[in-house]
Amino acid sequence: MDRDDLNRRTFLRAAVGTTAVAALGGMTGSWAKVAETYGKMPMRTLGGTGLKVSIIGLGGYHAALAGKDEDAIALTHRALDLGITFLDNADCYHKGRAEELMGKAIEGCRQKLVLMSKVCPRDAKGSRETLEQSLRRLRTDYLDIWQFHGLDNLSELEKVLGPGGAMETAEKAKKEGKIRFIGMTGHNFETQLEMTKRYPLDTYMMTLNVVDPHFRSFRANVVDEVVKRNAGIIAFKTMAFGHILSLGVAKADEALRWVWSQPVSLAVSGMDRMEVLNYNVYLAKNFKPMPEIEQAALLERTRPRAGLLVEEYKRRP
Repeated sequence: MDRDDLNRRTFLRAAVGTTAVAALGGMTGSWAKVAETYGKMPMRTLGGTGLKVSIIGLGGYHAALAGKDEDAIALTHRALDLGITFLDNADCYHKGRAEELMGKAIEGCRQKLVLMSKVCPRDAKGSRETLEQSLRRLRTDYLDIWQFHGLDNLSELEKVLGPGGAMETAEKAKKEGKIRFIGMTGHNFETQLEMTKRYPLDTYMMTLNVVDPHFRSFRANVVDEVVKRNAGIIAFKTMAFGHILSLGVAKADEALRWVWSQPVSLAVSGMDRMEVLNYNVYLAKNFKPMPEIEQAALLERTRPRAGLLVEEYKRRP
């Protein structure tokens, strides 16, 4: 992930966050209470890993945007208190600060969590150095899941899987007990589809939202193949960088409900403020599968919004 992408995401968070808070209808205090008292957090099994995970996970990139260090730590503590058990991060998020803050936040409760981080280098040497840094920052001696981050073209896939590639590090680290499961993330369905044919990954993190089925679609092209292989599916970009809300494509509750009604284990959400965290946890605890007829009507409504205006990250590499 380059600097321009990080700057764009930082810029978007202000506008998207404001839109998300507005979507709560001014009931931020009420959502906090409801999130605490509504019920238990739904749990699912992450593919063939056997790991039990909350259906919503906390994204480390946005958690680190909560403000001062103590604000970011407090946000993570709040997520854990509300029943979130899955934490996501990456070596490149805020130059390591996101991992450092999460490491401080989970001290003393590591064993109760499913902790995932991601690696950007594609070579064995660079990825090994990055893994060791991630473990130090997160204050743990192992990761539950380690994913190759942003594999969006076949040439990068070849580097990871080829001689001297990052997969060599992953397999060695797995034998050493430093990671338990191996996965990948990406915005290009063709790369993930190719990976399903080349290597038995444990998890796939893919962009899934109510516009995805109409445009360069993971739902149409990858999901069923991953399910056949008993790998776990982690959804992200469920609000398409917030464009689904800011452009009026769909409401947050129906957008997340649609994602959770697909064969996914969880959705990782970028939550950088307490009110958004409280609301998303309420939606998770209130989740009921969306009937097929309702899904069809929602997708028909979102069909005209297909394309890069909403899913800008699907630009071909």
